[in-house]
Amino acid sequence: MSIKNTDAPKKAKTTVYMTDEEETRLNELFIKRLREKRKTDKSALLCEGIRLLFEKEIGSNSNG
Repeated sequence: MSIKNTDAPKKAKTTVYMTDEEETRLNELFIKRLREKRKTDKSALLCEGIRLLFEKEIGSNSNG
């Protein structure tokens, strides 16, 4: 059995402070995706939100 060596992107751990309303919205998005059988986690949702905000504010669609 061979193990494929893939270069996973480096990830940073961070603490996020949010209001109860923001946490509720994040939970609702998470639950919606689970119901749609779209496997995700809350970190992935936050990263997606950051990418979308970056595209909106900066106007770039880069992956790196």
